Amino acid sequence: MTAMICCGIEIAARRAICVALAREGDQIVDLTGRQRPLEIGDDEDAAEVLRFRRSAQALLETWQPDRIGIIQRKKIGTFASGGTTFKLEGLIQLYPHQPVAIIPSRHLRAFAKEEQPTLNPYYAYQKNAYLLATYLLHQAGKA
Repeated sequence: MTAMICCGIEIAARRAICVALAREGDQIVDLTGRQRPLEIGDDEDAAEVLRFRRSAQALLETWQPDRIGIIQRKKIGTFASGGTTFKLEGLIQLYPHQPVAIIPSRHLRAFAKEEQPTLNPYYAYQKNAYLLATYLLHQAGKA
């Protein structure tokens, strides 16, 4: 039996925090390892934008996820996301081998409240991306 692999991504400021989890039977295996966030320097520099896109696609190629999700950015209000996060989201959505779903944070909060999944990210800042990957695995298991 092939493991189901899901990738959760949180975009915060100038970085994309990526976590890959695999379901092998009843076990969830973290494939992320010591992966650091993908960061962009000058988002107006075409070479830097291409470097970010190549890095994101190379990471996804390494993991070969069955499902990919990005936590939906806040679009209005006090904590609304800026243009750079929109650009990073779009670059990741260009991944040609798998559709990338945008998952509202309210779905993640409801999932965390109902299912109370055990979260064991390697780094504390990966918590939301880890929760998203867990959510995607849970949703795939229901299908």
